[in-house]
Amino acid sequence: MRNSILLILVLFSAPVLSKENCGLESIGLEKSSTVAEKLYYTGTCHYRNKDYELSARSWEELSNLKKVDPEFQGLQVDVLNNLGYLKFFGFGIKQDQKLAVSYWAKAVSLGHYESEYHLCHAYADKEQLTYNLAKAKKHCEKALLIYKGMENPDKDIMSTLKKYNAQVNG
Repeated sequence: MRNSILLILVLFSAPVLSKENCGLESIGLEKSSTVAEKLYYTGTCHYRNKDYELSARSWEELSNLKKVDPEFQGLQVDVLNNLGYLKFFGFGIKQDQKLAVSYWAKAVSLGHYESEYHLCHAYADKEQLTYNLAKAKKHCEKALLIYKGMENPDKDIMSTLKKYNAQVNG
């Protein structure tokens, strides 16, 4: 009886304990998929598995590609945002907030909205080395306008943006 209970526990907990397979077929890609797709989605799979170092490697490789099919250039912009997040908080790679901010600034210049929110946080949070009131005002106001204009903005992000805007303008 005791062994049966143990076996049942092992069988039902195995999916929780195991990580997602990040092989091409497992993530819905084929060998003929573009390099950009392979790097982006493999990195995303590793991120979900909390294998941040592997995720960063895939995304850094994608960010450094010189020639990306225009159809997949959006993935290259997305990884700038993602790498900024990993670098800013030091997930799986050495923390480097200056580099994170540069990733986000480049992503913003290429039209990435979420990166504007991250820049707001980086500059408005007094506990961060990147704190800068003048830059915080600019990025927080812009991020709030962006999120107010969205059909279904994330409520947590909106709350944070309102808090930061009140802080930097008050």
